Amino acid sequence: MNAAWDRAFPQCQHDAAGRRTLQSLRFGIQALTTPPWAQDIGHADHNAVQGLLNKFAAPLQVLDLPAGQSWSADLPRGAWTLERHTRQVRIGDVDPIESWPATRRKQLRRAEREGLAAEPTKEVENILMLHQAARKRKGIKSDGAALERLLHALFEEPDSHAWVVRHSDGRALASGLFHGDGHGRCIYGFGGQLRMDEPGVSSRATVLLIAAAMRHAAKNGASTFDFGGSADPGVDRFYAEFGAKKVDKVRIVQSAWWLKPALRFIRPDLVN
Repeated sequence: MNAAWDRAFPQCQHDAAGRRTLQSLRFGIQALTTPPWAQDIGHADHNAVQGLLNKFAAPLQVLDLPAGQSWSADLPRGAWTLERHTRQVRIGDVDPIESWPATRRKQLRRAEREGLAAEPTKEVENILMLHQAARKRKGIKSDGAALERLLHALFEEPDSHAWVVRHSDGRALASGLFHGDGHGRCIYGFGGQLRMDEPGVSSRATVLLIAAAMRHAAKNGASTFDFGGSADPGVDRFYAEFGAKKVDKVRIVQSAWWLKPALRFIRPDLVN
């Protein structure tokens, strides 16, 4: 797993199998969770994950398994699974844009005709600003200071790359940081867009952003482009329109009996 999380969150714990978890306080309650903004906890052997849940026995535990890994084993008392998914597309030696549906290729060509341009960037400020703005629009809370630490740490990783799409007048319209997992997967983790009055511009800027990142990833040996998943149905449909296939993910939640009623109000997305 990417070492950036260790640098950004010193309280991370990890073991020889590559699992990484975060011991912290959530809502004033001790918790063991997948680290913030991480896609999963890494290698997830069933017996080892069961042992992890039993060993720590925090009032709240939330562990995300790697994409494509199912769960068939019994769970400890007070635990349940939630079905989630990401979307992935295979990329290789040929230009990955050639496999896009015609509508997305048309958007890409229009973006280029309009003078939009994608360029590599090391500017954390733009990525942070646009990503935080996107989360605010959706009503998703986000710790800006923690995210800034993580972005700086990710820039130190050799398999991370970031892009900004600029308007012909120089304004930053979209940006994103893309990072690897050490197994040929490029993950779109921190995207954001500037909302424009002109219809379709923000969407075309994002299409150009994804094209630049996908081409870079393919050129540098990645075999899979992972859109990172989204609980927003509209965003998920947008990702699907790049030909990205749904890949199931499992989230394991374990809660003390006295906490579960409160979770229904605090974090309804964690309750089955």
